[in-house]
Amino acid sequence: MSEKNKMTTKPTVRVAHASDIHLDTDYYGGEINIASRDYCRRIFATLLERIAADGPDLFLLPGDLFDSNRASPETIAWAMERLAALPFPVAMIPGNHDCLEPDGIFRRHDFSRLPNVDMLLSAEGENRDFAALGVTVWGKGMEDHSPEYIPLEGLAAPQPERWNLALAHGIYVGQENGGFRSSRVAAGQIEASGYDYIALGHHHALMDVSGNGTTAFYSGAPFPLSSDDRGTYLLIELREGEKPEVTIRTTD
Repeated sequence: MSEKNKMTTKPTVRVAHASDIHLDTDYYGGEINIASRDYCRRIFATLLERIAADGPDLFLLPGDLFDSNRASPETIAWAMERLAALPFPVAMIPGNHDCLEPDGIFRRHDFSRLPNVDMLLSAEGENRDFAALGVTVWGKGMEDHSPEYIPLEGLAAPQPERWNLALAHGIYVGQENGGFRSSRVAAGQIEASGYDYIALGHHHALMDVSGNGTTAFYSGAPFPLSSDDRGTYLLIELREGEKPEVTIRTTD
């Protein structure tokens, strides 16, 4: 058999990317800030409804689902129920707000027990294989938002026969080393990755940081940043032989 005939064709895959939901923002119990709690829940519920209507094959959530590790047990249970109800797989990592502190949310609650959710928590980074989609997703768990934490450090080598996707939560620092900024995502790391798509979180505004054939975006936050703004998330179409097609979607 010729080498050409041995080659496999990657399936076309639609991916949703949203980040920085910050459930329980400014709410730490009691009734005084219950409006803030309910606002964040409404935003997340609307986001999931919009994403589900788009019919993705996979949902990427690169951090800060919760505003802090003090989120209420009721909100954590509510969020887990919402994620479990989605009809497609979810790959997610912690962010700086809900990082892997000793008693953090993702240490106390096993999100991976949800049948459609894969939490990537290894401090060294790890892969998840979504065989039916021809997709491999890499991510790592943030234990501490500090200059020592580099979100894309240890990124696994891409697999030529797969769609190679990554999750990372941190601040983009361009070509420079970023000095003592915490959780730095350097342009050179993106450019050298060889990945098809890197889903980034932490920066609340939509931003394209693609380079050298790797498509990389901050999806923005699903809530508006100003009175004349809209919340955003992204849809990415992966088709073999083509550059990933990124569509900006809004939560209004």
